[in-house]
Amino acid sequence: MKKIALLLLMAVAITLVGCGNDEPINENELKTNELRNKYNDKIVGSWWQERQNESVKLFEQLTFASDGSLTGYVKKQTRHKVIVGEQEVWTDWETTSGNGDLKGNWSLLWKDGKSYLNLYATINNDEEFSHSEVWYGQDIPFNDIFTDENNDTWLDIESPYWKGKDNERLIYYIYQKGTSSPTF
Repeated sequence: MKKIALLLLMAVAITLVGCGNDEPINENELKTNELRNKYNDKIVGSWWQERQNESVKLFEQLTFASDGSLTGYVKKQTRHKVIVGEQEVWTDWETTSGNGDLKGNWSLLWKDGKSYLNLYATINNDEEFSHSEVWYGQDIPFNDIFTDENNDTWLDIESPYWKGKDNERLIYYIYQKGTSSPTF
């Protein structure tokens, strides 16, 4: 009987040692898995937005692939007020740095009690801007996909172009499902 008990104890010990390398799933990993199960398939596809105020015109087209890759296009123009004589006037619209094709990666994640869309993408600029720059390189607060008649047609994430001082979000800008071209 002692031999059987000893063999059972050794079998249990070996089993526990064999499972000891598996890290337990923490709450962030569980919530990340839930978030991905709920939204990954809904995010996959193309999304766009175009916005303008008195000094900035912006168009963004993002395509999220199921393998976690991201491609897209950004066009941005700006203008400024200047003094001519004694009168304040707007300059002409100018294309600025941060335009062109973009590519990178995306994933959904949960951390610190919030959901995020992690984006990392660089913009490959044209000849006028002979360098690439990081466009998104951070965890963007992810609020939801809004539905219109049960179709997933609106995505609420922050654009890096519409931020104020200290990275505060100026306004909620919603990306629309589908593809488009800039009107400017």
